[in-house]
Formats: sequence, C-alpha cells, structure tokens
Amino acid sequence: MKKIKKSILISGCSSGIGLSSAKALSLRGWEVFAGCRNQNDVETLNRSGLNAVRLDYTDHTSIQEAVDTVLSNTNGRLDALFNNGASAIPGALEDMPTDALRAIFETNVFGWHSLTRSIIPTMRAQGYGRIIQCSSILGFVTLAHRGPYNATKWAIEGLSDTLRLELEGSGIHVISIRPGPINTK
Repeated sequence: MKKIKKSILISGCSSGIGLSSAKALSLRGWEVFAGCRNQNDVETLNRSGLNAVRLDYTDHTSIQEAVDTVLSNTNGRLDALFNNGASAIPGALEDMPTDALRAIFETNVFGWHSLTRSIIPTMRAQGYGRIIQCSSILGFVTLAHRGPYNATKWAIEGLSDTLRLELEGSGIHVISIRPGPINTK
C-alpha cells in the first residue's frame, strides 16, 4: 500500500520563515503547497520544484482558489495549515493613517481568519489537523514604532487562544509560534 504524504498549506512563502519552512518540509517528504501573494514568486517557486499557489490574504478569491487547488490535489484532505504571511508598517501611531491600520489588519488578521475558516470544515470532516499561527514576540510585548504590527499580532494571539478552546476535542490543534526578528528581503 502506498503511503500518503502529509500535506500542508503555508502562506508567505516568497521569503523568510515561509520559504524556509516550505523547503524544509518538502525535504522531509511532506506535500507542501507554498502560498505566495505575488504571481512572479509563485512561478519562481514552481520552477524550483516546490508546488506554489497564489495566495493573497487581501483577496478572498485567491484564498478560495488556493484552498480548492490544495484540496483537489490531496483528495480533499489537509494535515496542516501554516498561517505565516504578514506585513509590517513601521512608524509612530500618531502619524499612522487609519487606512494603513485597516490595510495591515486585512492582511495580518482578517485574511488569516478567512483562510482558516475555509480549511476548518475539511479538518473537521477528517477528524484531525494542525493550524499553526506564526505570531511574533510582538504578540505579547510591544515595541515603539511598530504599533500596527504589534496590534495585529496581539489580535492573532487572541484569535488563536480562542480557536484552540473552541476546537478542543475535535482533533484539530492550534499552535502559536512567536519568533523574534527575522532578516528577509
């Protein structure tokens, strides 16, 4: 009998933690779907041997298309979702336009929520899954001039803790990781 590879959808794979995770898990035999916001990055990763999909947290259509692609390639199952993609807007909060704050919440919080909600029914039906949230050390301490990013990571911590409680006993586990500064492009 052929062993079925474990599957994972990872967002934010253009660089940094997402790209490193996609490469490492692929080398370990996982079926990795590397989500990238930019189509050029999707094409670059596909040429490098990874299975990349367009996934933009601010575009609900791209979220649904990515989920549909993943599930059609895995016979309707997914072992893990790694919410990793995020953006930052440095600057003082008093100088930050409210629309900029709305935009970062759209990417770093609402997009994560939308993708996660799209995957939970699959995980519930299969009786297991892992939802990994790449929060940040800034999700429980703050730094000046990082207010919008701080706020989104605090929101992710709250959503993750709540989701963990709500999914208790379902076989779906919610994990929050909190890395410090990462040098990426």
